[in-house]
Amino acid sequence: MKRAVIYARYSTDLQNDRSVEDQIQLCKEHAIRIGAAIVEEYSDRAKSGASMFGRPGLAALMQAAERGDFNLLVSESPDRISRDIADLAHVHKTLKFRGVDINCVNGGAIDTVQVGMYGVIGQMQREESAKKTKRGMMGVVRSGRNAGGKCYGYMPVPGKAGELSIVEAEADVVRRIFELFASGISPRSIAAMLNEEGIAAPRSTRWNASTINGNSTRGCGIIRNPLYGGKRVWNRVRMVKDPSTGRRISRPNDPSEFEITEAPQLQIVATELFDAVQARKEAVFRQGKKGPRSKRLLSGLLRCGACGGGMSLVGPDKGGARIECSTHRESGTCDNRSRFYIDRIEEMVLDILRQQFADTSIIEMYVSAYQEEQKRVRGDAFRQRAQAQKALDDAKASITKIIEKMSKDLIDDDEATALLTPLRAERERQKAILDSVDEPVNVIELQPKAVQRFREDIETLSQIVRQNGVEISPELAVPFRQMVAAVVIEPRQPGEPYALTIKGYLSKLIGDEHSVIRLVAGGRIELPTSGL
Repeated sequence: MKRAVIYARYSTDLQNDRSVEDQIQLCKEHAIRIGAAIVEEYSDRAKSGASMFGRPGLAALMQAAERGDFNLLVSESPDRISRDIADLAHVHKTLKFRGVDINCVNGGAIDTVQVGMYGVIGQMQREESAKKTKRGMMGVVRSGRNAGGKCYGYMPVPGKAGELSIVEAEADVVRRIFELFASGISPRSIAAMLNEEGIAAPRSTRWNASTINGNSTRGCGIIRNPLYGGKRVWNRVRMVKDPSTGRRISRPNDPSEFEITEAPQLQIVATELFDAVQARKEAVFRQGKKGPRSKRLLSGLLRCGACGGGMSLVGPDKGGARIECSTHRESGTCDNRSRFYIDRIEEMVLDILRQQFADTSIIEMYVSAYQEEQKRVRGDAFRQRAQAQKALDDAKASITKIIEKMSKDLIDDDEATALLTPLRAERERQKAILDSVDEPVNVIELQPKAVQRFREDIETLSQIVRQNGVEISPELAVPFRQMVAAVVIEPRQPGEPYALTIKGYLSKLIGDEHSVIRLVAGGRIELPTSGL
């Protein structure tokens, strides 16, 4: 008798969670008919069949197949396994190699021909469903309604799907932003002004220059949003799934595909002011266009010691190029107003690293301290994972109960949506916690040759940095950036010396199979638990 496993899946939270149990029952009855013994059941709830990624049930099934735990897979139909041609073919090919057959309630024994046929049908159905959804949304837009998505300054009209109304308090903020920008005030200064006054930002805790500037291709950002000028522009971007990660990525559409409709009832900014702001924005964009800049040694690695944000170049003075806190510059929410000469920072970093790697005993001290800390961290990590797993299970159970009530018409859709929204947010938050808590490693082995090679690179870099105008070659910059994770620069008063901390990766000095360790220059140790 064949040892069989069952796989069941349904697509979204809006479908009945009982669907999985119904599928499993059908598969059990089918297994009895074909003379197979069920040894395990796998399922994925509220998971799309468009990708193999993000489906822990399917992943566990494939791992069990690799171990040889079963030799028959039973499912309701091939599209439960996958609705993608390539993914279904990959699963079939892998299982066949492991000596596992596929037998479905709808379709029977699945061979290569049926895999191709069902794969094409499943993918066509999925793509056709997406086209119909898009066609329906286009109809909504052409009828003068909103196709979805939140927009600062507006709110949905209760009981009227797709209709928006203006939120006057937010509309006043929008008009003020347009007037300030038109008068010549920069987005950074506007953001700082709004943050100082405590005005709530659209989606985050603070206003940033990017909130106001947005992106010209995607049409986002306060001063680029055509809806404020009385025009609704839809279909600027499309979502595609990265086959290597399963993540959805937005891609800009050609302007010829935009759906543009007039929406005078939603106009917040006068046409003359809106046009003036667009003209100024275009002029600033053309003026600011420059060729590619050469990348400095510490580009992207500098961090503010006050807020943890990045550091960016500002206008140079007679002493050379300077940097300051990007958060202070963009939104004014960081109090660190200090400016630093980047050349001096680069020299200090290389001098510190030269001292640190002069003797491997320092690195061995880091490793020893790391191992001691990991004993404590491991216990905290396990407790954190257990708490997150329990909270995740509770959220899933609550979602299931609400969906069951929906299926029995015990609550209406609006009530269900209000209850499901915070539960889904809690579910995703706990998932993120589980994904972020890794099990620590124990064994660390130093590679002396790697230490020596990095010493030599540091010496060469030190000589280059001290020669003004000499560009650092990628061959030297790459190993440096693989070693250094961040350089944290502490705030200072005028005349005070520079104080900085180097956070680095020891992964290039130890075996590749081991986890990353972070170290701090100056004799202090910072472990992974503190983060960057």
